[in-house]
Parts: sequence; C-alpha cells; structure tokens
Amino acid sequence: MNIRVRLITFIFLFVGIILYGEARVVAAISSMKGNVKIKEASKRKYNTAYKGQMIKTGDWIQTDKNVFVAIVFLDGSNVKIQSNTEIEIKSSRVTAKELKTQMYIAEGQAWSKVSKQKNGEFKIKTPTAVASVKGTEFDVEFDDLAQSTSLIVLEGEVSFGDGINDILTGAMEGATAVKDEPPTKYKVAREDLPQWQNDTDPAWELKLVPDRTGKHPVNQPMKVSIQVMNTKTKESDNSYNDEVQVSVDSDLLFVSNDGSTWSNNANITIKDGKGTIHIKGGDEGKSSIITTAENSESSKLQFEFYISKSQKRSMGGKLSELANKKGLSGIADVISGKSLKSTSVVAGSANIDDILQKIDTGELEISDKVIVKNSDGSVTIKLIIKPRSQDNK
Repeated sequence: MNIRVRLITFIFLFVGIILYGEARVVAAISSMKGNVKIKEASKRKYNTAYKGQMIKTGDWIQTDKNVFVAIVFLDGSNVKIQSNTEIEIKSSRVTAKELKTQMYIAEGQAWSKVSKQKNGEFKIKTPTAVASVKGTEFDVEFDDLAQSTSLIVLEGEVSFGDGINDILTGAMEGATAVKDEPPTKYKVAREDLPQWQNDTDPAWELKLVPDRTGKHPVNQPMKVSIQVMNTKTKESDNSYNDEVQVSVDSDLLFVSNDGSTWSNNANITIKDGKGTIHIKGGDEGKSSIITTAENSESSKLQFEFYISKSQKRSMGGKLSELANKKGLSGIADVISGKSLKSTSVVAGSANIDDILQKIDTGELEISDKVIVKNSDGSVTIKLIIKPRSQDNK
C-alpha cells in the first residue's frame, strides 16, 4: 500500500491569476565576466546568470561594476554589454536566419556587431533615441543623469534619432541625442573609438567537482570542490585567494560554507585556488548551483535528489504521529498500515521535513486537507499549510 503526501504553503494571498505564454529563445550568453544578473519577462527578481544560458524574448540583463557579458543572437549578431548597464532583449523570428530585434537600454552601454539583414531588423532604443541598422558595428551609450544617448559607428550606417528628427550616421561618425532636442552628428577620430569591448574576457573559470555522482538523498549534505582555472592556459591557478559567490536556482536547494548554517546563497573562501561548497537538497527533483567570482566566468552544476526508503519510513511515521497528536483522525485512519511513496510541494517552497517539524512545534498550522482514496488502493493527501495565526497563540 502506498500514500502520497502533498504540501502547499501560502505566504501571500493572490486575488487573480496571470497567464504568460511561453517566451521563445532568441539568444544565448556566449561569454561573461563577473556576476551577471538576468530577469525573465514573467518574473520580478533578478537571478545569477551563467555561461551558455538561453535568453528569451522579454528577458532583462543587468551588470554591475567590472561585470561584462556577451550574447549571440540566432541570426549571428553579437552584442557586448558594458558594466553598470541594464538592458531588455526583445526579438522574434522573421525567417529561418533572420530576426526582428529590439533592445532597450535603461542605463549603460552596449557594443553591437549586427549580421547583415534583408528582411530582419535590429534596433536599440533608449529613453531619448532609437538606433536602427541593417548590418554594422556600432556602440550606444545612455547616460541616465544627463538623459543623453551617444552613438559611435565603427562600420556601416545607422539611422539615429527620436523617430521624427532622424539622421544617418556613417562609419567613423558619432551622434548625440538629448531629450526634447534634435540629434547632432560629428566626426570621430580613430583614437576616440570605443575600446572597452576588446577587454571583456575573464581571467578565470571555476571547475566544480561533487564528492558523489548520481542521485542524492534529500537532506543529506554533500561537498563540491572548487578549483580556479586559468581561462587561457586551462590549468589550475593556485595563486587565487578571494571569495566565490554561490547561488541556487531552486528555493529547495541549500548551500553552506561550513555545513552548519544553510541558505540559498553563500560566500565561499578560496585559498590557493581551492575551496569547498556544502550543499543539501530539500525535496525530490533537479536543481542547480551557480558559482560566480570577480573577473571569472560563472559555472553551473546540476543535481538530482530523491527521498530514500528510510527517509520515507521516517517521514510517514512523523505524519502519523502528527496526525494523532493534532487530532487529525481522518489522516491517521487512512495511512494506518501504509508506506509513503512520494512527496511534492505543489505551490510555494518548503522542506517537507521542516514543515512537519514546524507543524509539530506550532509555528505552522494545517488550514485545510483533502484526502483521496485512489482505485489502486493508494491514498493521496493534500495539506494546505499556513503560518499560525496570532489568534491561535
């Protein structure tokens, strides 16, 4: 006999549901230096990006000081994003090899080398100007304080302006557009051409090696070793002594620098080019860690977790004890003589072991339950969990 237990946690009350269509992949991160952040179109939070990550239309990319990222579009166009920049990527396919791309720079600078377009288009917008090209190399910078957009064209031609007062800017020319003023054009000397895009390669990459392979039991800590590698020689660099930042892509994956305090992010000390991350999974399924460091490429390592037979017996026993202790006779009756088969969190995020413990101590309470007796003799129990109300204390 089997029993499935499902837990739902609610932190906020939602009065409606917003549905989003699946965004399409339009580009990928080809190289990066430092902790690059990315925000999906349907999300509010920026998360750590990684080399090779797919970029979907509507995604935002953010870079801080001394952080750079390069992306390549499906049509072969390349864009490098300067540090201290926030930019939105929007693109759609026109033909098999052509895109209709529009990037929006809220602040900062981007260098672009655009593949020649026949039916496609490539535009960069800022709050004060639009740069439109059919295939060229150019640099656009927006200064939020001055509300000014600057353009420098290295090759080809760029239509530049506010949509009403547009000018055609050619190779070795620059232009500036200030809010509520027509754009102005000027000649650019070779020594004044932007050079930052030629110095965005990272010095190091981070090699991650887990102490165990295959699937891992939940709540069982394991270690991942970090080795700093020189990106040019591909050899270990034991001269590196600094910190590495570790984040996760799931609220149910936990990391620690010493194995005693766990959270969804940690700073790991690297000494002589080496360090150790402690990780622990909180529920079944796949999740990943992403490591970043200054002047380094990011690295991603995925894990798959499962609940072992002994853990299922223990968890089923805890639920049975809890049901009897809290007077949940309906649950106690149906799980008597049955073994736990699987668990899942279907809304919110939680470590199920921790949830049962917090219900036992009174930090959380069961606000509702649904018990379904399945035709195969198994039972599905859905519990709706919420923080205990002040009135009940």
